[in-house]
Amino acid sequence: MIYIITKSIFPEDKERLKNDLTFKSGKYKYPFRLFDADNKLYYEGLSAKNYSFDPLDDEMDNSGCTDIKYYNNGVWETL
Repeated sequence: MIYIITKSIFPEDKERLKNDLTFKSGKYKYPFRLFDADNKLYYEGLSAKNYSFDPLDDEMDNSGCTDIKYYNNGVWETL
């Protein structure tokens, strides 16, 4: 698993969040956020790799996410 989702706007993700949080460890140290085309925040999570498109690639079909931002040096940066 390259990333975990820690927050979601979708109520049906409750079980998934619970499951992902059981894997939370020091290896997931890069915070990211996924947004739709209107810049609405859909997901927050942690990635094992900095600047990976994997979360966006995996979630875009189900949610319509089009943008990923990583937290770096106090600023959210768009990939």
